Amino acid sequence: MKCYYQGCTKKGITKEHIPPRSFFLKGENEQLLTVKSCEKHNNGKATDDQYVLAQICRIASPTSNRANEVFLKKIKPQLSHNDSAFKKMLSKGAVTLDDGSVKYPVDTKRFDDFFTALSCGIIFKTCNKQVPENYVIHHQYPNFSSEDSVGEQGLHVFEEFKQLISGEPMKVLDFGKPNTQNESIYKVKVFGMPGFNSSITVVHLFYGKFEVVSFLSNFRASA
Repeated sequence: MKCYYQGCTKKGITKEHIPPRSFFLKGENEQLLTVKSCEKHNNGKATDDQYVLAQICRIASPTSNRANEVFLKKIKPQLSHNDSAFKKMLSKGAVTLDDGSVKYPVDTKRFDDFFTALSCGIIFKTCNKQVPENYVIHHQYPNFSSEDSVGEQGLHVFEEFKQLISGEPMKVLDFGKPNTQNESIYKVKVFGMPGFNSSITVVHLFYGKFEVVSFLSNFRASA
């Protein structure tokens, strides 16, 4: 079987968890969906996984007990390892505001790479096929502040799609379900005509608070 990742022709010789195991607390393994992966698209993204988890927990934890619990058990112990290398990476470019709070920059490339892989995994799990190569994938992040590089655009697009993604997909746009279980950790909805007959929208929700909208746009080749 081929790797789950769009355009990859290598065999899937390992299992990639979608989302990664690090997003779940010990014992909560009912959510651990897997897809076949080559080594590059599994082991090669571990740093991005940890970085994105830390940032999601940081943003969601003030209003989500689950995110706060995951941060304390999964991220905090890593901050002092290897001469605090991970902490330094997360804090790079941080600015202390007048009220004493700290504004942390977000590496949107790491987020984009993470959510492209996650979206490929969700689609593969849903229909057992790779995202076709004529699809272009991009993401919007409604939870990012307006100071972030894509914040205002993300909020604008999210508002436009709010009605579409607020409920379950209409039958004509019910692309399928990957059968996630532990939705207090991760919930996903996939909007699109089955059989890759339209563009696809994937709505990710972590810890009930952090939302990402992934757009898989279908650019058909000209005749």
